[in-house]
Amino acid sequence: MPHPLPPGVAQLPLADWVALSPATAAVLAQGGAVVGIPGTRFPRRPALAERLAAANRAWGNPVDGALADWLAGAEVVVTGQQPGLLGGPLLTLVKASAVAALVRRRRAAGRPAVGFLWLATADDDLPEMGWARVAVGEQLVEGREEGWRRGMALGGAAVLGTATAQLLDALAESLPGQHAQEAVALARACYRPGATLGEATARFLGSLLQGSGVVLVDAREEELARSAAPVVTALLADLAAAWDALADGEASWRGRGWPPVLAVTPARLPVFRKTGVGRERLASAEGRCPVPLLVEHEAHPERFLPNAWLRPLVQDAALDTSVALLGGAELAYHLQTAPVRQLVGMGRPRWCLRPHITVVTAAERRLAGQLGVGLAELAERRPPRRLLPGQALQRELGRAATLLEGRWARLAARAAVEVPAARGDIEATRAKVQAALAWLDRRLAAAALRHADTAVSRWHKLQTFLRPRGRPQERELSVLAPLLRLGVAWPRVLAQVVEPEDPGMSFLFWEEGGAW
Repeated sequence: MPHPLPPGVAQLPLADWVALSPATAAVLAQGGAVVGIPGTRFPRRPALAERLAAANRAWGNPVDGALADWLAGAEVVVTGQQPGLLGGPLLTLVKASAVAALVRRRRAAGRPAVGFLWLATADDDLPEMGWARVAVGEQLVEGREEGWRRGMALGGAAVLGTATAQLLDALAESLPGQHAQEAVALARACYRPGATLGEATARFLGSLLQGSGVVLVDAREEELARSAAPVVTALLADLAAAWDALADGEASWRGRGWPPVLAVTPARLPVFRKTGVGRERLASAEGRCPVPLLVEHEAHPERFLPNAWLRPLVQDAALDTSVALLGGAELAYHLQTAPVRQLVGMGRPRWCLRPHITVVTAAERRLAGQLGVGLAELAERRPPRRLLPGQALQRELGRAATLLEGRWARLAARAAVEVPAARGDIEATRAKVQAALAWLDRRLAAAALRHADTAVSRWHKLQTFLRPRGRPQERELSVLAPLLRLGVAWPRVLAQVVEPEDPGMSFLFWEEGGAW
């Protein structure tokens, strides 16, 4: 049942802000969730709870009580994201806050619940993880680990260079406010040159999530592999059937006119072998798992890591997931690969599209008020025409273009009767005139922009924070970005106000200093 929006929240339909895949649009039309299906549940292992408790204590996020509830059978709410510089993209914090909010809501209803944030430290697409970006005035300030290449190491094991430290030094110098200085100090303590990305991200997020009850999970944790070993072993032992099930899922998608989102490759096993700080692909034997590898996995499951379609099954078997909060792309590949679960008797948790958030501070509210623009207009790359001079001139040009088009049509009709051979020349000239008018229109628009410095400057400031690079804020800015304005305690307030079961795009408005 939908919950009413609290004060300080406005919403736009998600499709007005981001492009939706067909699967995401279909689920969104049905309320944003896919109902769960019961199936085999796997034991919650005390050894895993002990390892997670120790790791979270080291990261400044004590969750011993939450893990005791987990062992006692509490409902499990899970989300996940890759590690990243300065917390990774802002959507990482949005997901974690939504988990905290949903857990709190269940507990308030008398239903014990525990939340988990799965850090996908076993992924190796380092360029995707090796960037940080914040908004300073009209500028996007970015740091990037230039030497990181895909496959050179697991994300959790990648060693930080000086890029993040240099970015933080620049921010400390240009942003003297208390909130910014505290946020930079926290980031510096976590993202030190020589630290690993997995450790730095866990420490940074652990500090921000402390007290929320959300358990951080490093995907490389060996007890996860041991907990999910029965599922992985069963699939490896009957891999041909798994490929058939995945093919059925792909055929079902194509039958609905949806392009598959996940490529299935029977020539490769759905597991990688750990190799130092990296991982290596393993070939199948004509679509089957070689017997020596199967024997090795049965004896040492901790030596292996799951691929993209197997990872959700490992996660759900190890954590006993009740609800998973997913992005659109995640939901799509969960749906496509769902048939393989039946082979091991696994049901599926409730799959919910995660909430989407744009943070609006007092500065953006002032700018929007000065410009007189609404939220829907911010989805456009260019400022509304009414903010720019030269509108009457461009209207006059439009009328001239319409008049000329009518004249060209009459000229072409007359040529068809009197001089048919001239029609080609007339059409070519017509095309040149249309191109010239389009060029003139662009020149007039550019001139108008140059003569509207104040309005354009305000527009760019709005876009830089709310719609950076023409994309959603939560994807383009790092977790650090709003902390610089709202403070390191702000995530605790975010977890109190985010609506975890509404997948629309919510604009959350904040006063100076982070007050709701």
